[in-house]
Parts: sequence; structure tokens; C-alpha cells
Amino acid sequence: MTLKDKRHQEITNKIRKIMKNVGDDILVEGIMPSLEIPKVGYDNTVWSEEKRMLTIGEKTVQIGPNSSKKIPTFAQYLVMANAIRKLLDEEMESTIRGMYYATLSTVGDEKNQQKFWSGQDDSDDAIKAIELLTNVPREEFSVTSKPKGMISGPITLSVGGDLIDCNLGSKATSQLIPTNIRDLEIVKVKADFVMVVEKDTVLNNIRKSGFIQKYNAILLTGSGEPDRATRMMVKMLNEKWKKPVVIFADADPWGLGIALRYKIGSESLSYDSDRLVTPNAKVLGMMFSDIYEYNIPKVARLAATPEDMNRANDMKKKPWLQDKRWKKELDLFLGRKEKCELDAFFKYGFKYLADTYLPNKLREAGVI
Repeated sequence: MTLKDKRHQEITNKIRKIMKNVGDDILVEGIMPSLEIPKVGYDNTVWSEEKRMLTIGEKTVQIGPNSSKKIPTFAQYLVMANAIRKLLDEEMESTIRGMYYATLSTVGDEKNQQKFWSGQDDSDDAIKAIELLTNVPREEFSVTSKPKGMISGPITLSVGGDLIDCNLGSKATSQLIPTNIRDLEIVKVKADFVMVVEKDTVLNNIRKSGFIQKYNAILLTGSGEPDRATRMMVKMLNEKWKKPVVIFADADPWGLGIALRYKIGSESLSYDSDRLVTPNAKVLGMMFSDIYEYNIPKVARLAATPEDMNRANDMKKKPWLQDKRWKKELDLFLGRKEKCELDAFFKYGFKYLADTYLPNKLREAGVI
């Protein structure tokens, strides 16, 4: 049996154990079955000074059929566990959307029928619960999401045995980052550093400018909120391939939050930080102070919304965002009530971002 087959069997056994434990509670022990799951959220997110990332705490929740409120959730978790077992048994692959449809049904009698899931969010939560119960990431269940991440530059990937040279045509196009990590391998990296940008529109502009060739860089984007595959790619390039990682996002609280997903993690995925987070990554921009240091014209600035202000105030309260740098930047935003997109640099010309702003920031950080 190969290592891959052994791992497949190990994961399948963990899923089966969930079902067996519930059965044993009822039939052998004669007690109410219960699933103990680590609690996910702000009140169980812990900053690890040693790891320099967000981690999950020790709080747990008990999910069982002991109340009318918990019965649906308990049933949903068991149904999802069984669906994942079937997926593994059949050696197939599905997206999280596919798992929602695969388990969709109705409950109740003819007069009171309702859908088993109120929406895909419930189904996604059930998948996450199985991850937590088994301590296995969903990618190893062959449950993935729709690809979002894009990559360009001097890097060669092996995807399902096929080689993909991301440097070919890298001035004109980018490659999607596969979401099933089991089929992905980094074969060769010739870049000097890795640059992550928040949005694909910005990546397209930088790529078209010839930035990759001029600075021998790999460009990546998560196209907004980064998926797990993009975060894992960044981590592998930094820790396994020893390439410096820099991050650029819009100068607003949401952009800063996205940049920090890569560097310190998130509350919703604190249980998976060891796979996803790159503590050595440097967030270089776009800082709120850059709006004024680069004299972005007022016409290209955006007024902060109440949601932006609430988000910034909430970020300031986080114990893991007490660094003087972030507090200073957030205070500046809250005082000026202005935000800005990286695209605003186009006001100075379509090449200004790639030819002036980014090189300036990279030189200041000692990357180039």
C-alpha cells in the first residue's frame, strides 16, 4: 500500500469513527450521543507569540440531539460525514457547492416540508465541523472550492502529472492555482521574490508592464479574499523554497484585513493556521499614509463608509493588532475618513504603479 493509499484509509477510518461513536453511545452505552467540536470564532482565537499567527483555543461546543434547537445541526453533521465517506469510497472529488447539492433533501411531512439546509452556509459549516472532528483539512477529503488564485512568473508546477510553466506568456496571462493540493507539486522556482496583490485587475496591470521580467518576481493574487490554495502556495514558496514574500492591498480596512490573512491568519480558519499562514510575509502597502505621501489626488480618494469605520474600530480592539504600525495607520484612517485603491495610482499613468510605487516600496524594504 502506497503512502497516499494509507493516508486515504486513515482519513476514511476517522470519518467512520464519527458514525461508530454515535452508534456506540446509543446502542452500547445507552446514552445521548454528542459531538465535541472545537469552537471557532473570536472568543476562541488565540495569538501565538511563538508561531506569530492566530491559533485556535481550547474551548469546545457539544452538539447532540438533546434539544430541539440542536437536533438539526447534529443531523446535518452526520449527513455530511456520511457524504464525505461516500466521496472518499468512490475516490471522487467535489466542490463545497457540490457537497451542498449532494446532501440536499427535504424533511417533515407533506404539510410541513422544508429543505434540509437553509442555505449553503449551513452545508459549509457542516464540512468545517467534520474537519474539526477529524483534524483533517477538507482538501484531503477531496472537497475543494472554485479556483480563485492566479499566479505568473518563473515557477513550474506539476498538476496531476502535467507540467505547467507559469513563465510562458506571463506578460499576457496568468495560471489558475489548483484548489486540490493533493494533485499539486511545485517543481522549480527561479524567482528572487514573491509579490502578492489583493486583486486580479491590479495583477493584470503589473504583469502587462513587464514587472515579472524586470525584477524576476512571481506574482500572485487571491482575487480578493484569498482561498486556501492561494494561501498555501504563498506559504510553500516562502518556507519550502525560501523566497521572500511581500503583500500589497487596497488602503482600506478590508484590504488590510485581506493582507493580514496571509501574514497572521483569520479567526474563521484559526484551526488551520499552520497550513495557511506565512508569518515572514511583509505587508508593504498600500498604507493609509501612502495616500498622502504619494499625494493621491482627492478625486481618486474614496470617502469611508460607516461599515469601513466600524471595521477599523473593531480591528483596533483585536489583541493581535496592537503593533504600533497598525495602530498608527488605523488611527490615520479613522481621523481622515478616506480610503484608496491601488488602482488610484493609474491617475499618474498606467505604468506608475509598476514602474514607480511598487519599486519604491520594495527598495525601502530591501527586497530589490
